[in-house]
Amino acid sequence: MNELFEEEFQFNQASRPNWEHGAAHRNLITGYLTELAESSGGRLCVLGAGNCNDLDLQKLSEVYSEIHLVDLDESALKYAVEFQSISENPAIHQHVLDLTGVGDSLAVFKSDHQGEDALQEIIDALSVSQADKLPGPFDVVCSTCILSQLILQVVHAVGETHPRFEELIVSVRGQHFRTALDLIGEGGAGLIVSDFVSSESAADLKDVPDFQFTQYLSQLLSSRNFFHGVHPGLLFAQLKGDSPLAKLVEDVEMLHPWRWNLGARQYAVAGLRFHRRNAE
Repeated sequence: MNELFEEEFQFNQASRPNWEHGAAHRNLITGYLTELAESSGGRLCVLGAGNCNDLDLQKLSEVYSEIHLVDLDESALKYAVEFQSISENPAIHQHVLDLTGVGDSLAVFKSDHQGEDALQEIIDALSVSQADKLPGPFDVVCSTCILSQLILQVVHAVGETHPRFEELIVSVRGQHFRTALDLIGEGGAGLIVSDFVSSESAADLKDVPDFQFTQYLSQLLSSRNFFHGVHPGLLFAQLKGDSPLAKLVEDVEMLHPWRWNLGARQYAVAGLRFHRRNAE
């Protein structure tokens, strides 16, 4: 068993009872996706769907002709469609996939303490989009708080003190955005959602009043209290300015941050919404 994958399976298992706690987070993401359906419609692909506690599949099935749920954890996907009583809906499709394609290689690197050549092979592999492993193109692609988990695999496999740690994080983040964009058809839309700090390191997160929330998050970010590689500014920069991907998108919008209640733990979440340009 890949121990890096096992950590994600355990997280999914532990978070299953949090459907009620996560209602506000779920309603917000479902609302954003419903709005995008009105402009782009058709087929929806969700990267990192997991237990789908942050998606109302019944509501989304009313506005999308197909919903493709993608996750590493097959048991989480099965739980999701059964819990939401949508397992018999032919519009729902499940895809079990390692979204980086290097999860097994990272696990071997961790256990066998492999050297520079093995690490370079991983970085080279991360330069390749994973879009061809899914039946795109889609009209809307959504990444639901999976990027932080993909980066956490690097943290656990390589360690924060490794000299190429930052390079690996940049590679994972870049690949994820590239995969999302490659999956979106011309004129389609994307929604990247990422948690970036939790109440484990910011104990006041759950108590800060809504009107002070943005200012509080700015203070956390200034003090470098956030998960590796998912600072909201870094996510925004993937699709703006001189970024290689910027020329492929338009209407890039950073959404107001919000809280995700996961029961014993809360997270601050950032969202990035955009459209794929039509070819000229």
